[in-house]
Amino acid sequence: MIYKTVILEERDGVALITLNRPDELNSVNREMRTEILDVLKNLEDNSNIKVVIVTGAGRAFCAGADINELKEARKDPELQKFINKTLFTMTKAYYEFEKPIIGAINGVSAGDGSQWVLAFDINIASDKASFGWPATYLGLLCPYGLIRLPVEVNRYRAKEVLMTRRYISAEEAVQWGFVSKVVPYDDLLDTAFELADEIKQMPPLSLKAIKKAVNWGMGGYELAEHIMISLQCSDDAEEGITAFLEKRKPIFTGR
Repeated sequence: MIYKTVILEERDGVALITLNRPDELNSVNREMRTEILDVLKNLEDNSNIKVVIVTGAGRAFCAGADINELKEARKDPELQKFINKTLFTMTKAYYEFEKPIIGAINGVSAGDGSQWVLAFDINIASDKASFGWPATYLGLLCPYGLIRLPVEVNRYRAKEVLMTRRYISAEEAVQWGFVSKVVPYDDLLDTAFELADEIKQMPPLSLKAIKKAVNWGMGGYELAEHIMISLQCSDDAEEGITAFLEKRKPIFTGR
């Protein structure tokens, strides 16, 4: 299958998924959501693939949801329903994927992108990478960040980045524990493939068991989904999205 928003390459047992909307900072639209789910399903069924690497084209890894589409969804119940469903199923598809996934985080990672980072098995970042969960500024939240950040980095750090729109650097991400190492931008993919080549030599059943055991209990979606849907109906969410598109500071009213 030929994809429009992702590039899929296979190299000797390793699959490379490249998010490919560089002019939009690889923001996630309806088409990308559908295509990523299809790619993951096909790779899981492909016995030749042992390890998967995910990276982004251009200067961003993934800047989060396509804000124009979020605006459109407020007037299109079917689109909103689709976004709500895939917001959770996509992240779940990453962490339930039975083969190891390496995040090769090339640049800015926000929203959906930073939530996927928390679902990957190992992350390597370039020295140009940064990480944020800024949906709060849109009157929304990053639901998987709400679930996983307190576990991965402790509740104080989690609250700080979720309650603000502060981005942390790749070096901070290593200190916080969800990135393994930082490498020069030009060395990122070579480093990721070296790691993938090492992992792919391990017994597949052992890798599957390790991933399943370590990820045991990574749930909690019910509460996050309920909160997210409630916020989407708020006036503050309408204001946050509109202000972002109009490039102005939002005026939140708490309604």
